[in-house]
Amino acid sequence: MVKAIIFDLDGTLLDREQSLRLFLDDQFERLREYFTQVQKDDFINYFIEYDAHGYVKKDRVYKALIDQLNIQFVDEKDLLMDYDMNYPKFATGFPDVKEIISRLQNRGYKLGIITNGKVEHQRYIIDVLGIEKYVLEILISEAVGYRKLDPEIFMMMCDKLGVTPQECLFVGDHPMNDIEAPHNLGIQTVFKDNHYFEAPDSSVMNYRIENLSELFSIIDEETI
Repeated sequence: MVKAIIFDLDGTLLDREQSLRLFLDDQFERLREYFTQVQKDDFINYFIEYDAHGYVKKDRVYKALIDQLNIQFVDEKDLLMDYDMNYPKFATGFPDVKEIISRLQNRGYKLGIITNGKVEHQRYIIDVLGIEKYVLEILISEAVGYRKLDPEIFMMMCDKLGVTPQECLFVGDHPMNDIEAPHNLGIQTVFKDNHYFEAPDSSVMNYRIENLSELFSIIDEETI
């Protein structure tokens, strides 16, 4: 029986592309004087392409962007500093994320978040999404010393929530970090399909959803 639901953050609760587009639009406008001869759409779209859904370091993304668009009056360090300071302000959840998290908590499920990244950055995002008060435990790789797909970070969450792996659902959008890794520990897995990553093999994926609201059908099925 499922007692706990653990979520990835970026691409699962956080609509990362929408958040990025809002931030990059703002960054371009604020720093427009440095982007002479650069089209805003190119600035945004090349960044998102090079970012690879968050799996390329941002200094490398900005370096590639500067080279591609021949930006000459500002360097990647300054743009990266601005990103670190301002991107989380534009954090945008997938539809009804706060309501869904609240309803799951009200049903008695223990909720957790496991995310790779910097503590201050990820905490800021969670705060902007307005979901922290519904979540019992948040594990961020920088703080705990383990990253997904290391099994230790999943077992640490189970221990903190007081559940066994078999009593958990893990919801995420990355085929290896969020599906294969927890599956190998006996955790049931829910693939949040954003049509970016190729779906994992059905042997490691218990469920596949496109909208977080579909979780209610899954947990109702699990309690039958």
